[in-house]
Amino acid sequence: MDLHLCSELESYLMKLWPRLLLGGTLILLASCGTSTPKNGALPTVGFVSQETIAHACRQHTVRRQGTAGFEMLPDGREAFLARLAMVEAAQHTLDVQYYIWRDDVVGTTFAERLLAAADRGVKVRLLLDNTTDAQVEVSSAALAAHPNIQVAFFNPLTDLKGIFAGNPIPVIGEIDRMQSRMHNKVLIADGTLVIGGGRNLGDPYFGIHREHNMRDLDFIAAGPVVDASAKSFELYWRSPLTRMGDQSKITEHEREKLRELRKHVGRKKRILAAKSGRPFPLSLNREEALETLHQLVNRMIWAEYEFVADPPERMMRQRQVASPVWRKIETAVRKAKSDVVMHAAYFIPQNDTLELLRAATARGVHVQVLTNSLASIDGVAAMAGIANRRAGVLDSGVSLFELNAHAADRQDYIHARRLTPLGMHTKGFVVDDRLSFIGSCNMDPRSKYINTETGVIIQSAAFAARLTSHLMKGLEPKNSWRITRAANGSFLWTGQLANGQRAVRRIEPGASLLRRLEYCIYRCLPWEDLL
Repeated sequence: MDLHLCSELESYLMKLWPRLLLGGTLILLASCGTSTPKNGALPTVGFVSQETIAHACRQHTVRRQGTAGFEMLPDGREAFLARLAMVEAAQHTLDVQYYIWRDDVVGTTFAERLLAAADRGVKVRLLLDNTTDAQVEVSSAALAAHPNIQVAFFNPLTDLKGIFAGNPIPVIGEIDRMQSRMHNKVLIADGTLVIGGGRNLGDPYFGIHREHNMRDLDFIAAGPVVDASAKSFELYWRSPLTRMGDQSKITEHEREKLRELRKHVGRKKRILAAKSGRPFPLSLNREEALETLHQLVNRMIWAEYEFVADPPERMMRQRQVASPVWRKIETAVRKAKSDVVMHAAYFIPQNDTLELLRAATARGVHVQVLTNSLASIDGVAAMAGIANRRAGVLDSGVSLFELNAHAADRQDYIHARRLTPLGMHTKGFVVDDRLSFIGSCNMDPRSKYINTETGVIIQSAAFAARLTSHLMKGLEPKNSWRITRAANGSFLWTGQLANGQRAVRRIEPGASLLRRLEYCIYRCLPWEDLL
């Protein structure tokens, strides 16, 4: 679960709970207060046949196999420059699909550079989830007024008017749909290169936030996998759940604001960058962009792969059905013969997944998993889910590790002025030194049953060796805490201090008292299925 989703869910529940006590009368009134969403009505869960949804999911699940070139992007600086280079080098099209686009240095930089690309004739399509506030300029009508830019929002909430504006009660009938989010992250340039994986567009995912940063993982790829990514993007873009403005209704006032926007977003980028210490170049000329991409392509390993992306129709499900991406992950673990090494930012395996892991270790598979700790995680609610499953994970035979927020290697991921606490947002694993997965899918109920996800499975010993080296570094005692059981059954955290001394803790290391109190409250709530 991402930080914005955690905070939004917490805030939403706090606001919603007292209103639920008002009972059916208010709900009835509220049902009269909704208005039709812009650009036509959104289908609601109650009016969609499950047979139709199942058929659509079978038809629209993007799943392609073949041979393509891949390189991993674990470092935030390189991941940022790779995206920037794709935007600067694009000549024809840019398709951009993200869950979170933050209003910070990274978000503002890409808003400004996409506007510059559109000015030179590139056709830009932005598809954003609509749970959290998008970057201000990206979500503005002025940007959408550009003739070469289309901005769309996936699965937006119902429009409300009058006294019901901003009140969650009128959309009680849509709560199930509201919690379902497009978690996909894809950037496609000229139909030639694609970047996918775990990173949202925001400072913490690239290591330049002033308070908290995260290690994360993307892939950049060329070849037929780009066509598969483009097909997935197109299905979301044309989905009835996608809402976009009508360019024919753009007013002259909005066109005038577009002219002002160019100056404003550039000035805003410079101000934000100055505050952050300008850790990265915030623009590249064409030669620099092409050279950056040339170096990345030269490093690519060409291998057999399988690209998989959930269909947009998953938003309309009425019962728990595992996503196509999740099923591919389960199949990979089920077929493991010797080793599984996994980084899972939110590792909340429910009973069926625990049984899958137990079966793997029973046949001799060495399963090692790194997830977040209480001190490192970006959402305490998600940590409650991780903690409540610790016993089951250890009982299944899995070797469990939690990230040290002050890991010795955090300087490799943090590019801010000072070293901040380190968290993890990675979703990747290697099976049997041959099969690698990088994607947006967390090992939690939300990714399995609620959100839409995407990912790629790469069949290559060479690529697996590259990814395994990265994953195993995170398991070193100086970078993580190994979770074991004491003789009395309590948990132990074993790691290594900065001076090299072995350390053993009996409570979650490094977490503040306030965070511990919040965490204890969350652990008592019966909401694991939403985490």
